[in-house]
Amino acid sequence: MSTEQHEHDHHEPPGPGREGSPEWYAWVARHLASAQVVTDDALYDHDRLDAVAALRADDVEHVQPLVDDLLARAAGETGAPVALLNVVLTGAQVIAGAHGLSGWMAETRATPAEWALCARVVRSGEELVVPDTTADPTTRENPLTTVDGLHAYAGVPLRGRGGQVLGTVCVMDDRPRPFSEGDLAVLREAAEQAARRLEDAGGS
Repeated sequence: MSTEQHEHDHHEPPGPGREGSPEWYAWVARHLASAQVVTDDALYDHDRLDAVAALRADDVEHVQPLVDDLLARAAGETGAPVALLNVVLTGAQVIAGAHGLSGWMAETRATPAEWALCARVVRSGEELVVPDTTADPTTRENPLTTVDGLHAYAGVPLRGRGGQVLGTVCVMDDRPRPFSEGDLAVLREAAEQAARRLEDAGGS
């Protein structure tokens, strides 16, 4: 295999219909393992990562039962098929809580941080709405758009007690759509309740 072909294989996902194949999982694993450290990146903030660890916010088995009802309600009230509580680490996004998720992401419960729209929320500390990922230049080439069919996203910060942005509560749709201020209010309330439950549960 030529060097050029190897680089192409590393950066380009397996074609549509290959999700969940050994080649797909190997490709995702390469991205998770090849994340580069950028010391001034908010994802690497030590206080933020300490807060994630203290709350066990990236522990799927710990978080999922705490937020099941919140995510189901968020999906129902916004009319989105998928609602997630995502925690962004340095190289990976952990899907710590999920409602309506299927396919390889439901199995792995993680994506590379470089694909994660939620990483943008962590870096900015602000809400993010993308009504049509295929029309947005920052997301139209994202594998979550091109392969997995993510077409609309809305996410709000999930904050720890010290104000650190641990991740998001977000909803996703497989069709382009707007999100209203009412939808964002639903997500803010879910994020606030999720943060309180994580604090109340502590690291136990």
